[in-house]
Amino acid sequence: MRSVLISVLCFFAFPAFADFTDSVQTADSTKIFKKGLELGVTTALSGTSPNWSGGASNNLSGNFFIRAFYNVKLDHQTWDNVLKINAGAISSSMQDNYGQQFRSTRKNMDNVFMDSKYGYSFEKLRWLSGYGGLNLQTQLLPGYTYSRNANGREDKNMVSSFLSQGSLMSAIGFEAKPSERFYARLALFSLKQTFMLNQSLYDKRNQSTIAGVNKGQYIRSEQGFQIQTGFNREFNFNKQILIRTNYLGFIPYNYKKNPSPLDSRIDLGLSVKLTRYLNFNYTLISIFDKDLARPGENAWQNSWVLGLGFLYKL
Repeated sequence: MRSVLISVLCFFAFPAFADFTDSVQTADSTKIFKKGLELGVTTALSGTSPNWSGGASNNLSGNFFIRAFYNVKLDHQTWDNVLKINAGAISSSMQDNYGQQFRSTRKNMDNVFMDSKYGYSFEKLRWLSGYGGLNLQTQLLPGYTYSRNANGREDKNMVSSFLSQGSLMSAIGFEAKPSERFYARLALFSLKQTFMLNQSLYDKRNQSTIAGVNKGQYIRSEQGFQIQTGFNREFNFNKQILIRTNYLGFIPYNYKKNPSPLDSRIDLGLSVKLTRYLNFNYTLISIFDKDLARPGENAWQNSWVLGLGFLYKL
């Protein structure tokens, strides 16, 4: 837990004391700062009349996202930071066994992704650098499974919460960045720490092991390799189109004996600017981790949002 708090504090503390100008000229070099913040909201409302032959329903959904970045470059040194938060819920009108209406509200996306990387480029190969990085992934709100009781009302059982499960990965390796649009990282040493801070979930889920962490423990540590690559590109046709992709993979050193030999996360974002503040957005988060899946379940987990929304950039 201490390592998580230190990482988060370092991530947010630096901008508070740094110079926020775009560039600062020193005696023999130029320090360049790049920063940005995107705030987005997507909402949707759908419904039918009570006599709709296919069955009446009324749904309201809402999602918001935050993407903030803060990058510093000074000669051979770089420090790149990004924070992404996606959260949303859907509320549906339902009917119990006695014909009484009630609303069911469930989250459909909840994810926090933070990545911080310090790099030092080589003299003759400026596009290649050694780096050290931290990566934090978790969720903000509790997650539930849902069922109907004898009255037709909804029952829910908590199965996840903040840092339960969550992960912190530290890595040391090499980064290739031939352009601002693309980067690829290979960490020869990476420490992955999986957290299960909410110990009550073991009883709620009737499991002795969750995400590879045994009951009574709070952290599981693994050593291995880390692979990370990202691509972003803007296209200007009749409409401005922005595509962002990111892949993060972890391979434990003992992958042949490990129940989850390759953990993967894929992020895909597509944004089409329709007006100054109105955008068409598609966001996909796809995770493959056998430790997170129950026996017999598919290890791929997907969460996505598609819709029109408001986007504001700072």
